[in-house]
Amino acid sequence: MLVREIMTVPAHSLPLGASMEVAIQLLARAHVSALPVVDPDRRVVGIVSEADVLRVHLVPDPRAHLRPVEAPEDPWPTTLDEVMTPDPVTVMESADVADVGQLLADTGWKSVPVTHDGRLVGIVSRSDILRALTTSDSSIRRHLTREFAELGRARWVVSVNEGQVTVSGTRGKREARLAEVMASAVAGVRRVVVTPSNPAQSRAEGHQPAR
Repeated sequence: MLVREIMTVPAHSLPLGASMEVAIQLLARAHVSALPVVDPDRRVVGIVSEADVLRVHLVPDPRAHLRPVEAPEDPWPTTLDEVMTPDPVTVMESADVADVGQLLADTGWKSVPVTHDGRLVGIVSRSDILRALTTSDSSIRRHLTREFAELGRARWVVSVNEGQVTVSGTRGKREARLAEVMASAVAGVRRVVVTPSNPAQSRAEGHQPAR
């Protein structure tokens, strides 16, 4: 499963030099945890997160403190350039979702910008990945049946059980490999088993898609 198959498009973003007020409003309105910051060519030059905003814009409430609250020494930032993380990590749209999922798990990030030729094309989040993993068996079966029919392979029979896809009716190693690759690319598929018409060519040992 590739990032471009599950990413959110278009990605909300902010131009370099945007005000903090605009950044706060967009974070709240779009219900996202972070926003890429782009230059005029849509190249990602920074990222601003909810945490960045909270660190600099929450004013202590005197009622919650026994001692007087001191005013901050530095003035409040007015543009996101002052608080964003420059040169953030991005992933390509052709990246493996398994690798991106591991990146998000290891770093604790909730999302990461997606680029093509260095330009922002989307954003992929933990929730995007989770939604892909919860694709129903019936949806997977309908999708593959339609894809195979459009390819002129309506004779291939598809069954799906808890994310495991079984494709039967292929002829020869080339068809078996094609069915395996196509099924492995579908969101929510955990394992693929191909059983050709000729038992001698069986690939029934199964294939585990990269995740």
